[in-house]
Amino acid sequence: MHFRFSLKMFRNHLLTSVLGFALLAGSASLAGAVTEDVQDEPVSVPEALADVPTTLTGTYLSARLAQEEDDLELAAHFYAQALEKDPENPLLLERNFALTLAVGNHDQAFALADKLAVMSNQKAADQNQATTETEPTDEDEDDSDATAFLDGRIAPMVHLALGVKALKGRNYSSASIQFQSGMNVIRDNPVPLIGGAPTRNSLNDPRLLSASAQYGPFALIAQTVLDAWSLIGQDRTKLDEALKLLKADEESEVNQFFFSLHAGLVAAYAKDYTKAAALLQQSLDADPNSLATATELVNTLLKAGNEDRAKKVLQDFKASAADSEEKQWLQDTFSAMKPIASSVRTPQDGAAEFFSTLGNALTEEGAVEGGALYLQFADYLRPKNDYTAFSLGRLFEHIDKSDAALAHYDTIQPQSAVYKKAQRRAAFVLAREDRSDEAIERLKTLLEGNYSDLETVSVLSRVYQSEKRFQDAVNILTRGIDSIKVKRDIHWSLYFLRGSAYDQLKDWPNTEKDMKAALKLFPNQPTVLNYLGYSWVDRGLHLDKAIEMIRQAVALRPFDGFFVDSLGWAHYRLKQYDTAVNFMERAVELRPEDPTITDHLGDAYWRVGRKNEAVFQWQRVKTMQPDDKLLESVNDKIENGLKD
Repeated sequence: MHFRFSLKMFRNHLLTSVLGFALLAGSASLAGAVTEDVQDEPVSVPEALADVPTTLTGTYLSARLAQEEDDLELAAHFYAQALEKDPENPLLLERNFALTLAVGNHDQAFALADKLAVMSNQKAADQNQATTETEPTDEDEDDSDATAFLDGRIAPMVHLALGVKALKGRNYSSASIQFQSGMNVIRDNPVPLIGGAPTRNSLNDPRLLSASAQYGPFALIAQTVLDAWSLIGQDRTKLDEALKLLKADEESEVNQFFFSLHAGLVAAYAKDYTKAAALLQQSLDADPNSLATATELVNTLLKAGNEDRAKKVLQDFKASAADSEEKQWLQDTFSAMKPIASSVRTPQDGAAEFFSTLGNALTEEGAVEGGALYLQFADYLRPKNDYTAFSLGRLFEHIDKSDAALAHYDTIQPQSAVYKKAQRRAAFVLAREDRSDEAIERLKTLLEGNYSDLETVSVLSRVYQSEKRFQDAVNILTRGIDSIKVKRDIHWSLYFLRGSAYDQLKDWPNTEKDMKAALKLFPNQPTVLNYLGYSWVDRGLHLDKAIEMIRQAVALRPFDGFFVDSLGWAHYRLKQYDTAVNFMERAVELRPEDPTITDHLGDAYWRVGRKNEAVFQWQRVKTMQPDDKLLESVNDKIENGLKD
């Protein structure tokens, strides 16, 4: 099973804990030419590597560029080349270690971890000897700080890797020593995850999340949870000691989720089902939509003979905001009210569950290196697990490795709770790879004529629309909508999708009808408010009502460039050109790559007399690969301007 938790909860915890670490550790930077603070403009890997010589600097920069592109395999390759030229460079060793782990080369990574551990011990010994021999100069102090910073980054990952290796080999005492050492380093020698004062942009940087997973707040949670599993692996009588370790020091939702969850799993492993049920309930309270937590709680209650409470948990989960398929899976699984085999039967399984859960969350937040690192640990500890395979598939989707993503999705068994999700994700991957026929066939097979499978209906309609098969999209959505017995707010998207397909077929009456139906089900849905409001403005209909709807959409999503552009376009159609310029400039800031928004700004500039700037914006549109109709329009405007 895979324990999912709220990404909003995850994000809030990250911001709180990272700020604490930043204040505690202060600002620092790496000495020398090799630094982690370089922030170059995005460049594609092929462009960047075209003329790079095979020097230390060249291979290092190649590795950095590959890493910026989230191509972890290529980055690992170049870091290895750089290490060949400077085999004792600690930062290159650390980068090789982290990336070989992230791409799943465990044996090589463990060998590097051993080397780093030896180097770290030697540095500590040398530093102690130097301290006794002479008073440090200012320069010595700077070097010492840099070394401490480097060790603080490397040591937690080294201890984590060596602990995982020991845990895999059932050397639980050795694993516990490594995890405790890792916790001590993080607590006693914290290092900044961000340079200088935190800013809004730096806190939203996925690299910050990866750093947190390697040597920050999430790494501390990881070492703690894994130490508990190592303790219970040594002897099940150590349950109280393990549970004490998993008692959250702070009342954050993330700590509550992970520590309560794994305390419950540890107690269930020790067969203390009364304690396990209480702890798992705490975790489910922190995230009521977690299928895996609900599954383990129901299973534990049934093992404890508490059928009435198990029924209550099933009933509550059915009323939760969880995925409808997950709700059905849980009801079907426990329809006979009998316990099933637990997904966590060994300490290795417990550790793998932790890595899989947090690795998946990191991936969904764009923290590719941290997500890959944790998911590879999960796969190492428990190979061929459906939930880990699904998360690895999502990871490879994020970094545009379609073949690898498909390979992972196709390992998932039909009886798995994530099988249908995997097939849908595979269809999206195939469609993006211009293999839409394969995607459509896969989705049709998944449907098997059951149009009440609304998730698959929705995905199939999107693939049809991407292929401009709008009538097919309308047909499949109509069958899906007709299968619904009681329409609820969650069904708004089906009407929205069908309405947008009707729009492409130039069937405005049905477009408007479906958009209104979507709003009736979900009155404040910003996407529908924006779409219908923009459509009315574009047709010169209901302008006052339309602009109010778009204002509401922008209020709900103020950083959505398309919504801001719609509001600007509404003012433009009302001939309020100065106001239109203000909104359209903001929209272009939010979506500088969009040709339609840029074209709108050019039109607004022209109307307020800023004609040179208007032509400049229209020229920019031509560089953005606009469709033929828009290209023809801007060429005409560049040559003739806008007619009154």
